[in-house]
Parts: sequence; structure tokens; C-alpha cells
Amino acid sequence: MQKTNAKKCSCACGCEQEGLQSPADAVMAVAILAVSADGKLDKREINDLESVLASSPLFDEVENAREYMGCIAAAIQGLGRPEILRTAAKLLSPSLRETAYAWAVYMISSDRKMVKPEHKFLSVLRKDFGLHGVLAGKINAVVPMLNRVK
Repeated sequence: MQKTNAKKCSCACGCEQEGLQSPADAVMAVAILAVSADGKLDKREINDLESVLASSPLFDEVENAREYMGCIAAAIQGLGRPEILRTAAKLLSPSLRETAYAWAVYMISSDRKMVKPEHKFLSVLRKDFGLHGVLAGKINAVVPMLNRVK
């Protein structure tokens, strides 16, 4: 039986992604929310999203990074941030919630500046994912070091 409420993906792959379905989907959705938290999305941030895919074993099954990111973006399009984060939290184990948070910090800090909407996003993410403040503070302190240039 074919599902009738599936969203046709807007990317070139033509898949039909119906919401977030796996831990990898959830981590990518959080990363997409993170890069868009400041209201802007530039080419470097898209390239940084691809680096998340390339460097994490969570995405070993992904064959085409751009298409996959397009599928996830299409799957969450039109959903509110609270709904996306609730769904992501359900798909992620406690340790993968920490991983998603760390990737969000990495994405936000990639331009080496953090603005108020990004701080707010990380605060909401930490609370929604039930992360201890001390752990979040350590991640917030260490992960931006990966983006240093001098």
C-alpha cells in the first residue's frame, strides 16, 4: 500500500522522504536548523554540512551528500522548529543527542562568530535534548577551536 502523505523531495534524487526516519536524518535536520539559525545560509555553510557527512560514520550509507541534504531539508520544510526537535529527540539515543548538539555548535561556530539567534537556538536545543549544562558548556568551549585559523 502506497502512503499518501509522503512529501516528494525537492532534490534531484526524486525520493519521497516522509519526515525524519533515522538517527542520521535527525542529526542532519539539527545541523540544517543550526546553519539557518541566524537567518542566513551561505555556500560555506552548505560545504560545512557536507563535511559533517564526510567525517561522521553516522552517514556512511549516504551516497550523495547534496541530494541527502536536499531530502532532509524538504522533509522538514514547513515544520516548526519545536516539532523538528521533538522528532529528532525521539530518534536519537542520549549519546547521539550529544553528537547532534556538538555538530550544531560546530556548524554555528564555523563562521567564527555567534549571534544572539544562534545562542538562543543552542539553548533551546540543549533543553529539548535534555543535555546537562556543564556538558553543553564544555562542547561550546571546545568545538569552536576546530574552526580556528590562527
